[in-house]
Amino acid sequence: MTVSNPAYLQSLYNTTRAMGDKAISSDAAFEIEGFEQMWLLTKQFPWPELSSAGEIEIPMPLGAAKWEAQQVKVNQQGQITLMETKAGHVSKMMLNLIRTGGKFNAKVYEGTPSQFSVAKPIYDCFIQLDNPDRDWENRSQVLNISGTLFFHYFNEEIPGNI
Repeated sequence: MTVSNPAYLQSLYNTTRAMGDKAISSDAAFEIEGFEQMWLLTKQFPWPELSSAGEIEIPMPLGAAKWEAQQVKVNQQGQITLMETKAGHVSKMMLNLIRTGGKFNAKVYEGTPSQFSVAKPIYDCFIQLDNPDRDWENRSQVLNISGTLFFHYFNEEIPGNI
């Protein structure tokens, strides 16, 4: 049976609204130190959040068990997608990153680098790219280069300017 009492539904609505506007996934930017202009070509990236690294099962009498949280996971990873240009900006950036050791620091922004509500620095990042598939029949899609971003996050936050 559904809950269709209008007063009850309005109270839920008001409580949800009181928590504020929701974050929109597209309202974010990823900026690599030394390659600040490349944030305009970043289509997708992981948003860092701290959590337990997993569970530890603790045996108890009579075959019972309980859970304990592992230490906080600061080494993280996630999908990253960059949009290549005809001039090969993404490929050139990756070669330059490899020449300098392959690791970099970056910031993720709720907003853009010039106007944001919060930024989160991430450290010792590197990208493992997958080979992109070029589809010669597809005339309606940008060439996307995807892979996995590996990074470290320590719950640092930079207050925004908006």
